[in-house]
Amino acid sequence: MKKILSDKKILMTLLSIILVLVVMSSTTYALFFKVHTMDNTESYTAGILDIKVEEGSKLELVNSLPITDEEGANLTPYTFTITNVGNLTYTFDLKLLSTTTENQINPNYIKIKLDDKEPVLLSSLSEGIINNDLTLNPGESITMSVRIWLSIDTPNTEIGKTFSAKIVTDGVGSEYIPAQSTLNKLGLTVNNGTPNFMKTAQASCSDESTCETTNGIYEIYDDLGTSYYFRGEVENNYVKFAGFYWRIIRINGDGTIRIIYDGTSAHVNGEATSDKYVDTSNFNDEYNNNAYAGYMYGNIEGNTYQDVHANIYDSTIKKVVDKWYKINIEDKGYNDYVADAIYCNDRSVYSGTGIGTSTTYYMSRLRIYNQKNPSLVCNQKNDKFTVSEDLGNGDLTYPAGLITVDEVSLAGGVYPLDNTKYYLYTGGYYRTMSPNSFYDSGIWMWRVLYTGGIGGSFAGTSTTVYGVRPVISLNKNTKFIGNGTMDSPFEVVS
Repeated sequence: MKKILSDKKILMTLLSIILVLVVMSSTTYALFFKVHTMDNTESYTAGILDIKVEEGSKLELVNSLPITDEEGANLTPYTFTITNVGNLTYTFDLKLLSTTTENQINPNYIKIKLDDKEPVLLSSLSEGIINNDLTLNPGESITMSVRIWLSIDTPNTEIGKTFSAKIVTDGVGSEYIPAQSTLNKLGLTVNNGTPNFMKTAQASCSDESTCETTNGIYEIYDDLGTSYYFRGEVENNYVKFAGFYWRIIRINGDGTIRIIYDGTSAHVNGEATSDKYVDTSNFNDEYNNNAYAGYMYGNIEGNTYQDVHANIYDSTIKKVVDKWYKINIEDKGYNDYVADAIYCNDRSVYSGTGIGTSTTYYMSRLRIYNQKNPSLVCNQKNDKFTVSEDLGNGDLTYPAGLITVDEVSLAGGVYPLDNTKYYLYTGGYYRTMSPNSFYDSGIWMWRVLYTGGIGGSFAGTSTTVYGVRPVISLNKNTKFIGNGTMDSPFEVVS
């Protein structure tokens, strides 16, 4: 969760507004404003908080009379932009604090309007707060405007008095967690604790020996930082994008949103339907070599691990995913919404050589079959399928892949238990991109079963043609409407 690095309040004078009230006549008031700005930088062990202020238009009122709220709302505002150019998240309140030393105008007659908020009396502000719980992540900015005027009912008793004030921020710096920022934008919250991955996840469990009521969003680390994954019978992870429905698997460590294809219409949890597949396919049409564990694979005649698992040839299922993506995402103009992400085809081994037809057990078998301890860390760069070499192996043409067996486990699937309730259940078989082992003369890949459990099957035979559910990641700055439910999914808007 968000780690507070300091509880020290940072009070930064962003600008000072000085109002001088003088008598023009028995019924005339004049307000003069002078604006000052000041930068402030606070350094911490874990990072730097550096707030910059850029001034906009000036707020100047001369020979002003008390006016109505409607007239006040139409005044030219003073605008300013606050930018976080450091590497910490800044959470703060915006305050207007009086600096008047004597003979102050009664705050019951000073009206303040921030942005498009309703005007309020200065006297009504709690501790001078005009906006609260604002958050700026590194690189983000916020622009605000302030209007101040005398209320229409200001009496003559206030003639000759003055008011001066400063606008300040009051807050704390904290660690920047991109995934947390994305969750906040989606209005989602994280559950405490770590689930028991030896048990299935549902909203309610009748058999607590095999099932656990862990329904919601939980935290884990991936290659890019803190990630948040959805588990169980969640009902707030529906997405509508590119004319299709999807379910959020998790928020990636960089804040992008990983989603899995879920059909041309929204489905309730536990609904069995083949509409959730874009096609059916073997993982690879051949299975009699360790090379065919690859989403892409190398030389089947190779005598080194590197030769066998080089990313040279596309797997059968990758061709299906790429073709679907090009036709339905790229060709229809949706590509800019999709982020590059790591799709892990974890071919690291814990037993065997991974070469030719030698018996080999891949690491996902240890995690899922033996330990019941899923992970989102992809151990080898060669297995991190990405478009960009900066993020992974750079061998993808399109930023799309498949779900991993670890993600299925996190969501609530368990080997060898059934689970027809969690959001990944389809009522049929579909492929993951995780290899299990090479034994009995063939490569076994992890799959999701028609019972909702996890199991293995050969990479490809005439009887192992299973469903294909593409997985993509949406940009962290994607704009949505809706609240993530089936009836009101997070719908991508431009």
